[in-house]
Amino acid sequence: MDVKILTLVSNLNGSGPGHSAVSVGSTLYTFEDQMGGWLSSNSGWKVLKYDQYLRDNGHRPALVQTVRGANPTWVTEYVNNSIANDDDYGGSGVCSQQVSRAVNYALPQGVDFDPMGFDTPFAVYHCARRLGVVSAEEYFWPGRKTINYRAWQNIFLTLVHDYPVAKRELERAGEIYQ
Repeated sequence: MDVKILTLVSNLNGSGPGHSAVSVGSTLYTFEDQMGGWLSSNSGWKVLKYDQYLRDNGHRPALVQTVRGANPTWVTEYVNNSIANDDDYGGSGVCSQQVSRAVNYALPQGVDFDPMGFDTPFAVYHCARRLGVVSAEEYFWPGRKTINYRAWQNIFLTLVHDYPVAKRELERAGEIYQ
């Protein structure tokens, strides 16, 4: 089973920093439940199906990186421990911080996965590339044709400035047109 980092470019209407999630095989772990903690049995974590999550997020590009050398069991162990500790969204970090911690926990000793500074989806994506732990990248944007022009424009500019490799690959696949 592969460990994958998902970087979702943007939030509502093409604005915002986006989102980070991590998957092990067909299971996706996303730290986004703001109603976690005392109001939920799984704190800030949601456990979902990978394919369904991509479909549900078709309104924004998903940049998926397969992490070489990450132990899938350790990612799951990290998330389960975080749930048992009742880690809350906000109080225990945000999505990108928790994904960084899960990936760091799963990598071999001596590989320090630390995006440096405040972890953002952008920093997590680029940290994986900088460390050379990415064995493959995939790019998805299945619902681009259904979003409004303003959101499309915001996402396009984010891709141009922050994710130029992904932008080129999405263009090559016919998903984006200038």
